[in-house]
Amino acid sequence: MIQGLEPVALQELRALGAPRNWPVEGHLKAMPSLTPVRGHLTAEHRGNVLAVDAELATIVTLTCDRCLGQFNQQLSCSPSELIWLGDAPPSEQELEASEDVASMEGLVECLDPRGHFDPEQWVFEQLHLQRPVVNRCGDHCPGAPGLNQDHDGAVQDPRWEALRQLRNR
Repeated sequence: MIQGLEPVALQELRALGAPRNWPVEGHLKAMPSLTPVRGHLTAEHRGNVLAVDAELATIVTLTCDRCLGQFNQQLSCSPSELIWLGDAPPSEQELEASEDVASMEGLVECLDPRGHFDPEQWVFEQLHLQRPVVNRCGDHCPGAPGLNQDHDGAVQDPRWEALRQLRNR
């Protein structure tokens, strides 16, 4: 857990009347990393929406999907998100009444206005979205372990050897 990023009541953010800033420095329990997550996070209650902005960076160790070797990957992002404060996604009338309507396209997150905003969970989600879908250690990747090359230079998987011997009888 990153110290200082405890959940905060949305009513508390509303009463503040100004953006709340959090310094981010520490390790996330749900995402082990080589370096602490560093940066800052700002959340501002704007009536019907919660505007959240951040600058975040860390380095994680991933396993290559091809060679199964480990490699380090830097994750950094500058996310900015508007979160609708309501029990359900906004209707057309609610969007028109919101002062941030121009920037609300693609709005997908909703929070209960009587609930809490969890800055640590939000940081985790934003960094997790930066992870690659396919983990490749790079162009120098040797490929899958245990593969041999035959006399033609083609890669041969040793698991096919028994089948190859049956064919040659």
